[in-house]
Amino acid sequence: MIDGEMTSTEALPYAVPAPRAGARAWAGAAIVSCGLGLIGLGGCFLVGVMSIVSPSTVGGNTPPASLTTAQLMLMSILYLLAFLCFGGAATLLFIGTRGLLRVINA
Repeated sequence: MIDGEMTSTEALPYAVPAPRAGARAWAGAAIVSCGLGLIGLGGCFLVGVMSIVSPSTVGGNTPPASLTTAQLMLMSILYLLAFLCFGGAATLLFIGTRGLLRVINA
């Protein structure tokens, strides 16, 4: 030190390197891809509903005259899971896109 000033070669114990924007971009891309994966999973649940309601469209026999209580419960659960997946996907896509836009604008 010269007269209380630090030279550029001295270490600063409190200084930390600035976060890299590349890591934030990868995190945003991962969140967006998880959102797209949830959309696919919700679609699979809806295919299950379709197989209960109209089995002939997915290669099964003709549908029965009326659905049993167990089939109605399964269909309700599959609808609930599909809509939860779509809601989670919308949330993840919003968060991921917002994060990626922040990286681009920074």
